[in-house]
Amino acid sequence: MPFIRGGNAEFLAPGLNRYTFNRLRERPSQFARYTQVRTSTRAWEDTFEMSGFGPLAKKGELAPTMLDEPLKLGGTRFIHDSFALGFLNSEEMQEDEQYNVIADLAGALGKSARITTELYGHDVLNNGFSAAKYVGRDGKSLFALDHPLRGTGGTYANRPTVAVDLSEAALEAGIASFDNMVDDRGITTEIRPSILLVTPGDRMLAKRLLQSAGMPGTGFTAQPNDINPLADEGITLMVSNWLTDPDAWFLLAPASESPLIFWWRKQPDTKTWDDDNADGTYHKIKQRHSVGFDDWRGAYGSPGA
Repeated sequence: MPFIRGGNAEFLAPGLNRYTFNRLRERPSQFARYTQVRTSTRAWEDTFEMSGFGPLAKKGELAPTMLDEPLKLGGTRFIHDSFALGFLNSEEMQEDEQYNVIADLAGALGKSARITTELYGHDVLNNGFSAAKYVGRDGKSLFALDHPLRGTGGTYANRPTVAVDLSEAALEAGIASFDNMVDDRGITTEIRPSILLVTPGDRMLAKRLLQSAGMPGTGFTAQPNDINPLADEGITLMVSNWLTDPDAWFLLAPASESPLIFWWRKQPDTKTWDDDNADGTYHKIKQRHSVGFDDWRGAYGSPGA
């Protein structure tokens, strides 16, 4: 709907005691703390992975060396989408309004772009327990009970068999999942969890779990010398307001080792142009990006009970 004088008379006359626009502070960007943010110069980006080799084989004297070959593990295609928003104001409104409202509205497009980036930056986690929207190179959702291990014929789970709320036992199980993560050859990995991502509703519980000097939680008899075994695991608490499931929680590797990828094809770009025939001005912002994941290693999560 165009921004014109009709219906906006309050901005046309001086003497308005107070004009407030967009006064609430924004939260700093959150998704980039656990996501690989990359730049693209193409219409889409493909990832492809191959395995390494297994352990050396024992070789007898003058016996031939056993030969091995890497496994082709497949890949993922990231197709960039365009996102845009704008508004139109009349020339008369621009000439007559007294409070720089149009400039504020133009700035508000930047906030809309930042909101969009956060929404999509969190979208993979918010849809991580279903294969309906995002799948990795193994054809599974990010969090699954049966990620195939191509080299061994086995599977691996990076979520609880039964969905659970955050607790000491659940968090310890997540850390154990990282400890036991293997590559497609069945060889242990060195990926360590560094972020516990929770919703605001789990903030205080997560603080008790990670920051208590003594044994956290309830339902047990604490001894005087019991320490909190989670306190020195090097896990940082992160609270996100962009998670859609209030019970969901995630244990994630640092961004440099994250399976989550956000591709910038075009950073937010603004344009303003005049319509000389209708005597109006258009204001527009546009960006292009894609999100997804290729591998699942480096992520563990539960949708909550």
